[in-house]
Amino acid sequence: MKTKPHIPLVDETISINCSISKVFEFISDHENYIRWYPGVMAVTSTDDLPPGTVGKVYNEILRLPSGRRRSFDIQVVESREPGLFATEGTLAPIHPRMEVRLTAKSGNETALNLRFFSRNQSAIGRLLIGTLGPRTIRPQTQSALLKLKSILE
Repeated sequence: MKTKPHIPLVDETISINCSISKVFEFISDHENYIRWYPGVMAVTSTDDLPPGTVGKVYNEILRLPSGRRRSFDIQVVESREPGLFATEGTLAPIHPRMEVRLTAKSGNETALNLRFFSRNQSAIGRLLIGTLGPRTIRPQTQSALLKLKSILE
């Protein structure tokens, strides 16, 4: 069966007054995610691989908009220093993919592009997630990027 393309949920960019190497170092250690993304209650490594290593797995506890808590795994699927860091999670029905792309604008300024996708393959799931997902995730992501900027600057 052919895999359907990912559903884009959010695509936000921010400029951070910090070197690209420092931004990548912070972002690629997913345990830092709790420090800047709203709703994340805990992130713990489940293996001994170094941060930013493809294959590294984390367990994340997320508070959903409904108030419920969900525990799921996040795996690093792409990591190319200093420009790309991507993870994929087991949180159903979204099956999230997060991509962070970094571009050096100057010695101490970095453009950070954060994109979220759903990897859901069911027709009804894709319709619901594609319609409702961005409404929830976009405000969270915008808030997260401002928090990340304040931490790194």
